[in-house]
Amino acid sequence: MENPNPKKRPLNKSRAFAFLPVLILVFSAPALPLGANQDTGDVKIDYGMAKQDVLKFESVINDVINGTFGSSPYAVLYKPKGAYLPGYGFSLSFTINIYRAVINTPFGQVRSNVDGSPDLKRRRIDELKDKLIRALQENGDKLRQLRKDDNVTIVAFFEDRNFPDEPDGNKTMILTALKKDLDELGHKIDRSKEFRQRMKIVEY
Repeated sequence: MENPNPKKRPLNKSRAFAFLPVLILVFSAPALPLGANQDTGDVKIDYGMAKQDVLKFESVINDVINGTFGSSPYAVLYKPKGAYLPGYGFSLSFTINIYRAVINTPFGQVRSNVDGSPDLKRRRIDELKDKLIRALQENGDKLRQLRKDDNVTIVAFFEDRNFPDEPDGNKTMILTALKKDLDELGHKIDRSKEFRQRMKIVEY
């Protein structure tokens, strides 16, 4: 019986090592899409339904604003408007004139009789913030087209349109919650403090 040629052994080994990465990819490839699907494909987005969810949530936030500034018809400069952002979640924004100091009339600009002190402005902003956080916790289930790791963000712009010789207090407030926190803590008033702590709240 003829002995194997020893010169071929290194060649065979080198071929085996050359194909090793290919084999690893072949056997591991089926696992890669599965993991990706598990992380990002839990919910298939229906954009028509997402639009309806957005409209419902706009209505909720609009009611919150009206409940806070209903007696000030000039307070809302831009009504709540939201959108579903693929890969991020849901975002809604609006603009409020926190002072409503200048009112345009056929006779020119007149000063409102609303107290425009910095303390009152701060209290009204804090009041609205508390109501918005509560609205998020109680209505997050209305955003049915979001994945558990998606964000829900409310951006509130406060413009302080005073007379030219008065200082302004323009402010931006951003409230962000994860959909999974909305699902876990939604409608659980006894866990409102925990929900607030999980949120990201930025004010500047």
